[in-house]
Amino acid sequence: MQRIVTYKNQSWIDWLTMLLLIANTANPFIFPSVEMLFLSFLILLALWFIKEGDRTKLNSYFWIYVATLTCLQVCQSLVYHMFPLKTFLGEYLRIVFAVLAVCILGQRFFDQFVKFVYIFAVISLFFYIPCMLIRSLGPFLVQHVAKHMMSPFSRGDIGDFYASHENMIIFNLGQIDLHRNSGFYWEPGTHGGFLVLALFINLFYRKEKWTSRFNLLFLFTIVTTLSTTTYLALFFVVLASLKEYFIRRPLISFSLLLVIAGGALLLYNKLDFLNKKIDQQIENSHKGVAGESRFGSLLADIHMVSEHPLIGTGRNMEMKFGKNLANIPLKLLHRNNGIGVLLSTYGILFFFYFFFLNWRSFAKLLDNKTNATLLLALLLILGFSEDYFFKAFFIALTLYCGVTVTPVPRIVILRSNKLRLGKTPLIYEYH
Repeated sequence: MQRIVTYKNQSWIDWLTMLLLIANTANPFIFPSVEMLFLSFLILLALWFIKEGDRTKLNSYFWIYVATLTCLQVCQSLVYHMFPLKTFLGEYLRIVFAVLAVCILGQRFFDQFVKFVYIFAVISLFFYIPCMLIRSLGPFLVQHVAKHMMSPFSRGDIGDFYASHENMIIFNLGQIDLHRNSGFYWEPGTHGGFLVLALFINLFYRKEKWTSRFNLLFLFTIVTTLSTTTYLALFFVVLASLKEYFIRRPLISFSLLLVIAGGALLLYNKLDFLNKKIDQQIENSHKGVAGESRFGSLLADIHMVSEHPLIGTGRNMEMKFGKNLANIPLKLLHRNNGIGVLLSTYGILFFFYFFFLNWRSFAKLLDNKTNATLLLALLLILGFSEDYFFKAFFIALTLYCGVTVTPVPRIVILRSNKLRLGKTPLIYEYH
């Protein structure tokens, strides 16, 4: 007997799956903890057993990815004379966790992602706007609410460098004193990154107009992040959305691009938080302190991977920095450029293979190679300023192409006063 699949039965599973996926990617209460990841994995496993709907299976893209990763880890162990079992197991746990989320959500993955970002954008504004209007509210929430919401699990090797003492789980007050909206995420730039990704997917996949309530809310919330990278990424999305117009009217488009470029340059010169921040990043890149600059972080990783460009340095900190790890300041260990982190960790070949899989996933999603390339370019822009690519949600993006969704025949029960015959509902079966 076939099961009756309804949206109501699946909805709560979808929401919980996406919540766990993004929380283990970017929420400062949850993502730093392997214990939280393992508990979340057990919950996802239970959801996978009870879920209804489409069947899923792992295809060759997934298995080649895992085989490549395993081969690299074996090579790293031989070269560096270390076998960091805990680090390797943690890596595979994140992969299984991410793929399990894709298997549960199936073709609903990106729709659910957009809805999730929308809801938590609303929640962020619910806290952000009152904090801007009532200046004492932010410090009050930090002192009387956030301090009671510290994660029960902590990483003893990082001290307070990454600790989030201002986090209320559903809203992070970390930079509220700078008038920036961090939302559900570890900092405003990350909040902006998820918002811009959701905006792109809503425009190109869900085909909603710029004036839809989703996109208008995304745009307004993006403004509240005051994130330089997010603003640059938003500018890229605007250009991407105009590509058809550019193709049809090349002369007008060229003139329009000149106007846009001039306007962007004017904004850069007039808005201090844009030009001063970028200038500061460039200046810090020459100091040799990787943690103080995205550019410096990238240069440090390029220098690090130059010794073993094919296999990289691995994820383990002692493998990366040697036995003297405890004596190195955390600012020198910290990396905040995701492009550089990916390159240095597994080398140049894996670097290109990783982004090829992302492109395959986006092509599968959008059914358009040009739009898939644009989305990949957006991901690279966002990844330049955050260490995203080894976190659960972004692994799920990479391996979305590694999961094949097979729709099953469904029985849909339509209950309508117009269609009802007596007290017996009409039953339609479709394949």
